[in-house]
Amino acid sequence: MKTFKLTISSPDGNIFEGEVYKLDVRGVEGELAIMADHIPFVTAVKSAPCAIWLDDDTKKEATCDGGLLTVGKNEATFISGSFKFNE
Repeated sequence: MKTFKLTISSPDGNIFEGEVYKLDVRGVEGELAIMADHIPFVTAVKSAPCAIWLDDDTKKEATCDGGLLTVGKNEATFISGSFKFNE
């Protein structure tokens, strides 16, 4: 599967930085699934469960309290006030 670089940051620093093939979040207008070659855009993200899918098909679920998502050419940055991976 084709991957893209994802960086997840909070006020405490980077929480995650690596290659993923999908990011699932809830934007202000509804559910979003970001994958490689997604059109570039910027959106606000609501507080909700979210997930990243690693290139080995592992799903890592998390909870975030909202934030800002920017998507560029095969890279995305998610800035959140609080982001915690579920154990």
